[in-house]
Amino acid sequence: MKLKYLLSLILVGSGFFAFSQNNEFKIDPSRIEIVRDSFGVPHIFAPTDAEVAYGLAWATAEDDIENSQFIILAIRSMLGRHLGIEGAKIDYAVQLLGVNEYVEEHYEKEIPNDFKRVLEGYAAGANAYFEKYPEHVHVRQALPVKPQDLVAGYMLAMALMGGVDGTINSIIDGRIVNNVPDDLRDGIGSNAFAFNSPATEHGNSFLAVNAHQPIEGLLSWYEAHVCSEEGWNIVGGLFHGATTIFLGTNENLGWAHTTGQLDEKDVFKLNMHPKKKKKLYKFDGKWLKLKKRKARFKVALGKKKKFRIPISKAYWESVYGPTLVTDHGVYALRMPALMDIKPSLQWFRMNKAKNFKEFYEALELQGLSRQNITYADKNDTIFFISNGLIPKRTNGYNWLKVVPGDTSATLWTEYLPLDSLASFLNPDCGYVFNTNNAGFEATCETGNGLLPQYNEHIGYREEFNNRSLRFYEMMNRKYANKKITFQDFKDIKFDHTYPKKVTFKGDIWFDDMFEMKDEDYPEIADALKHIRAFDHEADTNDVNFPVFMYTVYFMLKSDGSLRRAAEDDKEKRLELFASCIKKAKDHMMEHFGRLDVPVSKVQVLERGGKVVALDGGPDAIRAVFGHFMDDGRVRMVAGDGYIQLTKFTDKGPEIWSISPFGASSFPESPHYNDQMKMFSEHKLKRMSLDKETVYKSAKRIYHPE
Repeated sequence: MKLKYLLSLILVGSGFFAFSQNNEFKIDPSRIEIVRDSFGVPHIFAPTDAEVAYGLAWATAEDDIENSQFIILAIRSMLGRHLGIEGAKIDYAVQLLGVNEYVEEHYEKEIPNDFKRVLEGYAAGANAYFEKYPEHVHVRQALPVKPQDLVAGYMLAMALMGGVDGTINSIIDGRIVNNVPDDLRDGIGSNAFAFNSPATEHGNSFLAVNAHQPIEGLLSWYEAHVCSEEGWNIVGGLFHGATTIFLGTNENLGWAHTTGQLDEKDVFKLNMHPKKKKKLYKFDGKWLKLKKRKARFKVALGKKKKFRIPISKAYWESVYGPTLVTDHGVYALRMPALMDIKPSLQWFRMNKAKNFKEFYEALELQGLSRQNITYADKNDTIFFISNGLIPKRTNGYNWLKVVPGDTSATLWTEYLPLDSLASFLNPDCGYVFNTNNAGFEATCETGNGLLPQYNEHIGYREEFNNRSLRFYEMMNRKYANKKITFQDFKDIKFDHTYPKKVTFKGDIWFDDMFEMKDEDYPEIADALKHIRAFDHEADTNDVNFPVFMYTVYFMLKSDGSLRRAAEDDKEKRLELFASCIKKAKDHMMEHFGRLDVPVSKVQVLERGGKVVALDGGPDAIRAVFGHFMDDGRVRMVAGDGYIQLTKFTDKGPEIWSISPFGASSFPESPHYNDQMKMFSEHKLKRMSLDKETVYKSAKRIYHPE
């Protein structure tokens, strides 16, 4: 199991269980009500924030107990006891990164009391659920877990978003040339749009939350509404086991996240003493000794995993942080995400912000090390910030590559202030957006920033993709000189058209592919006819997009060196295109016996025996990323993981949302796949923050006990 998978697990688990260190901390479940709507989405009401957190933990356990429990085992380095050797690899990596120790050292001082109560409330709810249902517990020793473990989970989530998994794998494999590994993760990316009065028909602010994630499993989005009498009232998306909403809308404002392309980690090569056994490294002219640590965990063996063997394995630490001793050198990793305890706290403050001032104050905590933020509110404010926690680095080093680990000049200890990052507040054109394109290009093209005006060590670069190109096409053509209605806004989100100039990861342009001649490539001439006939609209009836779509998937599967060689060499580019088109043709002929197959027959959403056709595709605004099924079709696994569209009005926010499957991960639940058809048809369900409205339409009301 790759380290990438490990940290993915932890990302979800900003924590699941906790246990109050104060035995007097009690919650009366009868004061908490979980209200399930017609789609099974939980709306949790209680007098205090802590009680709401208790209810959220209980509801989460009801909807996905397996994933939530899996995560806490990862955080506690107990996966080896449950999964055996593969789990033990994860246990070792968690201890190597040292996050739990960092939290133990900083928790009491840096986590304020009001949020500690929320963590304890969530913990109490989770532990109560497992006390009632002990048959679900995989490893009893994992209970109870301290509130600190919840915080550690968020920190590890930030590390994953910063690419720690790929970097460590590159070091171990001896491929570490720079600290930005070639990353083609499934469906990576997200969309976010915000419009206000200069651009909208009636002067309302609009917000589109459209985070792309895997649509099943540990990283899938979970929708919930939390509402306390202490001012916590928000509906949105979170991961199973999180204590706060990650993105969504409260009574006054809302925000979306997209992942930014920032340089927030560094790799250092240590200058080791020639006598390897000494484990000495030179730093500022002196020889320092690597600190040796011991990771301790147990590995379950046998088919039933009943025999557990204790393991002790060394890991290392230098002044830079976690350090890997390999056959090809000794490397240290340093990143802000492993040294900042505030992600969960910042999200909580964002959840409860009442206006832009309070929201910006939450951002100044700088706990989110790699999450762009697109914001809108009822006061006609829109805002975008290419958000990240970026070290103050010394000039004179190439920080995008491995840097020397022998001098305090490279040992950064401070961070750039928030106002040094690219941001846009209420631009004249009336919109901000991000589709994982360059963070300084987030509004109308005449209002964008320029790369040279930002600190060179932030890591900004010219970055665009099909989604950003298509968004500008719509704004500059279809919606030019037109006030945007809310229906227009919805149409923008569900747009399934590729731009006129198509690209692959912003590095390879498809112009040459569309000009390939039949006589030059007779073996794939029939496939080329479909590619040339593709009108760039990936609707379900299109019979030309499938050849193009499968070609893209085979490009994703191709060797990274071939793709890099094709970027600036037309001959190699054409070779890559021809190879992938041939594979696409062979695949379609093998499974469908023809090339003129409509999208509806090859791209589907499937769960529990229910199947619906999908429009859109990889890197379309209507984002669909899939894996090949045994019968040759593409089954969506990532992309539009959660969609929420909000219109801010004088009477409060009007909120619509949809998920690909449903609120529950249990196949026997009626909410396992009840949103699929609506999702495929671009339909949304109405959500409300109003308690009276929620109760009127409730399908079930109960206490978590």
